[in-house]
Amino acid sequence: MGIPADALDPHVQAAAAACWAVLLQTPAAVVTDIDGTISAIASTPAEAMVDPGARAALELLTRRLATVAVVSGRAPGDGAAMVGLPELTYVGNHGLERIVRGEPWTHPTAAAARPAIAAALAEIEAAARATVDAPWLIVENKGVTGTVHYRLAPDPLQAVALLEPLAREAAERHGLRLTLGRMIFEIRPPLAVNKGTAIRDLAKDLGLRGIVFFGDDVTDVDAFRALREMRAAGAAATLRVGVLGPDTAPAVLAEIDLSVTGVAACAATLLALAARLADDAERA
Repeated sequence: MGIPADALDPHVQAAAAACWAVLLQTPAAVVTDIDGTISAIASTPAEAMVDPGARAALELLTRRLATVAVVSGRAPGDGAAMVGLPELTYVGNHGLERIVRGEPWTHPTAAAARPAIAAALAEIEAAARATVDAPWLIVENKGVTGTVHYRLAPDPLQAVALLEPLAREAAERHGLRLTLGRMIFEIRPPLAVNKGTAIRDLAKDLGLRGIVFFGDDVTDVDAFRALREMRAAGAAATLRVGVLGPDTAPAVLAEIDLSVTGVAACAATLLALAARLADDAERA
């Protein structure tokens, strides 16, 4: 299988080799976030696009692994439409929803929280726009979670000072949780569900013995920690790959095993990994 020159970079090859070693423990899975990992961060969620090389690699990996999964903060249907590979497993809204073999599932407590999520988002947006002229504000209702984006704000620090108290008050008023991400505030149901619990569920349901996860943001730290704990307990071989950018959080750096720099390098690593697994299959 021919691969692009980027995938021949020694750092990429070393990362792919480390992934390959973990995936020898079968059944095995590659799991990835979307935004900032296989898709460059865009000004708005709708503008983001999955790297074509990453998409091609994920498709190739489905032929060699027990499962290939996307675990994202996006709604699973949005993630599936964005990636465009129906054979993948899509876990969305940080584990509150998933699509497996085309069958959707939503956590019942999260489903019941939809009206509260919608009300909290409406209150945050109304209060913010009543306080300042905020054409930069994007409020995204994802059903069982909601995201308040301030990436387009001319002064992000002022945006945080405005939005954080509004978001905290609305979350408390409606019995919801507030979490922070890369230039976002997220409103979630009052559940101990996150990307870490989502990966634990995947591992249990599929009996996974090898898991490689690619992530980039503080919302991926729960997954990184869960994989570290699973490895320490002997439950599975795991590898935590950080996809670094100019604003990578210290919490991410503290919880990864190795790193690649940027979406293009992540895609190249996935392609090199797919090529290595294909070579193994040809020799078998």
